[in-house]
Parts: sequence; structure tokens; C-alpha cells
Amino acid sequence: MCNLSQKSKETGIEIGIERGIQTGRLLFGLLLCCLLTAGCGGSDQVKENHTCTISIECSSILNKWDDLKSTKAEFVPSDGWILYPSEVSFTPGDTAFDVLKNACNQAGIQMSSRYTPLYGSYYIEGINQLYEFDCGANSGWMFSVNGWFPNYGCSEYTVEDGDKIEWKYTCDLGSDVGNSYQE
Repeated sequence: MCNLSQKSKETGIEIGIERGIQTGRLLFGLLLCCLLTAGCGGSDQVKENHTCTISIECSSILNKWDDLKSTKAEFVPSDGWILYPSEVSFTPGDTAFDVLKNACNQAGIQMSSRYTPLYGSYYIEGINQLYEFDCGANSGWMFSVNGWFPNYGCSEYTVEDGDKIEWKYTCDLGSDVGNSYQE
């Protein structure tokens, strides 16, 4: 025979257990809602798409063909375009160097660079086998962003959405590609 106080204890324990289960279910439900809302660490979150346009051209060589090293002629496209203007994605914080490197890798275009500690930036030595001095003493690669030629290295310019990055081979220190600035 069970006395009343023992039955009350059992009922109280059962009620406590049931409340604990309900509380656990409630906490689990809240946790699940938080995870679904937060995207579970970012894997389900909608990611912003950051894009810019990049192009690579060497049409200035077409006007200075006689100055071009004969071994380099095969690398100059007939219309001067190595990479037509293309919209590409980038990660916030990427530089003009990063965008060029990625675009060349994706398109299968050869690109050579070296880091210059004095300037703290990468220098583009060659693209598509066309290097500095291949078309005269004043030739090499330059870049512009939205029509402006930065006076610093390409790995120092942080790309922004909508930027238009143009890589141009110059045969005359930039004056033949729209950069009138010279020191």
C-alpha cells in the first residue's frame, strides 16, 4: 500500500520530468529556428555577387609593328584583343592584381609577375608572352580603372563593384594608350 506522501513525490517527479522534457523541446525548437534564420554558419546564406569588368589589349603594337621583336609576333592577336571586356566576380578586398591573375587563369592566358619590395606591390612582367621592352625601350603593361591610370602598383588598388579594369600594352610610356601622365 502506498501512502499519500509517497504518491505525491512520484507525481511531483513525473511532473518535473515532463516539464524538463517540454523545456528541452522548447529550447531545441528555438535553437533550430536560430540556426535556420542565421544560415547555420553562412553556408545557406545568400552571398553578395561582386563583379567588375576586365579586358586585356595590345593594339598599340599594331601601330609599332616594326619595333616588335620578331619572335613575339605570333602572340599579338590580329585585332589586338587578348581578352575582350569580360564581367568577372571577385571577393571583397581583391586587388586589380588578383582580378587579373584569376581572369588569366580562367581564360588560359599566360601571365608573369614579380613582387617588388621597394614599392610593396606586384609588377606585371608579361601577359600572353608579351613583356616589357618587346616593342621598344618604352614598352610594357599598364592598367587603368574607370579610365584612370593609378600611379601605383596593381596590387595596391582594391577593386570595387562595377569597376572597369583595362590592361593595355604601351609602346610609348602610356601616351599611346591614353595615359598622358609622365614624371
